[in-house]
Amino acid sequence: MSNILALDTSSDYCSVSLYSKGEFTSSSELAPRSHTQLLLPMAKQIVEDSGIKLKDLDAISFGCGPGSFTGLRIAAGVAQGLAYGLGCSIFPISNLKAMALQCYKQSGEKNVLVALDARMNEVYWSVCQVGIQGNIAVVESCGGEHVSTPELLTLPNGAADFAGVGSGFDFIARFPLGVQQRMSRVDANARPKADEICELALNAVQQGLAGKLENAMPSYIRDKVTWQKLPGRE
Repeated sequence: MSNILALDTSSDYCSVSLYSKGEFTSSSELAPRSHTQLLLPMAKQIVEDSGIKLKDLDAISFGCGPGSFTGLRIAAGVAQGLAYGLGCSIFPISNLKAMALQCYKQSGEKNVLVALDARMNEVYWSVCQVGIQGNIAVVESCGGEHVSTPELLTLPNGAADFAGVGSGFDFIARFPLGVQQRMSRVDANARPKADEICELALNAVQQGLAGKLENAMPSYIRDKVTWQKLPGRE
């Protein structure tokens, strides 16, 4: 039975999740500027509360992005340090795929448009499809992950409706009309959490993926640093 710890600091939330003894447990705190102080103590606490020790972990996972540049580096650095010190596998997990899974678990919608506020008048977005293979949830990104102005979002041709999830839907009025009309439901308040990151990491372990340290890097999507910062946000 695998023991997997997941970390996420890609948004204003600091969250951790643990899979151990066949069960998921999680902890999350809204803490926009305290990720550095909170993340490692939260991780140690959730492990101790489960009755295991850090050395018992088989894998570490983290939300690799997109999201806050600073937040991504914090989670990646802590995850890399733990994985290196423990000699265990490490899995970078897309926050967009994790949010698509979150939406599926809440609503049963398999076709999901995930959009996150990328600042600078842009959004990170991906069209995702969630499926079940055996008892494993599989999330596919149809066409990859993007950053663009809201006006440039697109959906695959067809009549299928999509659920919309993420802070990028604060800009839904600027989405193309054809995209707006195909939204069956929208949750602009949803944020990435470690819960689904942990679940997708478990899926990777069950598929026998290696989880090599050299591949555990943040995924910024946008290469340039965003200097136009909003008050109270990193």
